[in-house]
Amino acid sequence: MSERLAVVTGASAGLGKTLARTLLERGWHVLGLARRDASLHGDRYRHERIDLADFDAVESYFTQRFPRDHDLAAVERVALVNNAGVLEPVGLLGNVSLADLARAMAVNATAPAWLAGYFLRHARRTRLRILDISSGSATNAKAGWAAYCMSKAALRMAGLVLAEEAQTPGEGGPARDVAIISYAPGMLDTEMQQVARSARPADFPGVQRFIDVHARGELIPPERPTLEMAELLERDDLPLYSELRYTP
Repeated sequence: MSERLAVVTGASAGLGKTLARTLLERGWHVLGLARRDASLHGDRYRHERIDLADFDAVESYFTQRFPRDHDLAAVERVALVNNAGVLEPVGLLGNVSLADLARAMAVNATAPAWLAGYFLRHARRTRLRILDISSGSATNAKAGWAAYCMSKAALRMAGLVLAEEAQTPGEGGPARDVAIISYAPGMLDTEMQQVARSARPADFPGVQRFIDVHARGELIPPERPTLEMAELLERDDLPLYSELRYTP
């Protein structure tokens, strides 16, 4: 077994696209999932247009088509990168809709947690690396960012729960070689930062800090953390669970 397969959500833009390209350059096979069409192409890249908020589509693909296209037992290393995320809705809790809150939780936490459980169950004969893209918002509250803070906190807890399940005898675990990494890449120069800067102060009282960071040229190019992320996916000395942050 020599093939390495990475499943990267949100692979059509930003950090996800940059990481997918980095992994391809390092010899990985990459399956990109995104709401938008593919922006990467190549013999080792495959793209599926899937909205993570569409639970029926996600479950149907991974229970029917994915097993036919990918024999995980024949892969030396599997990586799941839970990168896809939405910042919206931005606004005080009393002003946002229930449907918008539910969508944020679906994309940022519910679908990623389900995918992590799927791979823990089905990639039992190979090395499995799960990389959850985290944020300081997982542990620090920001007025106007309830949806993002809640969902990132939930994703962090899902990783902790998965680490417990990976050590538990039974259908879900224990697995042979698993590492779960909660990774905060910092304030990146991506589309999400543009959304944050465009918010009204009434909706996001902390918006000025994001405007100032951008004006000072302090946003991190996504190319910088992706090299470290790729190296983490390739390491064999990681603990079962770790929380890491990119340090420029």
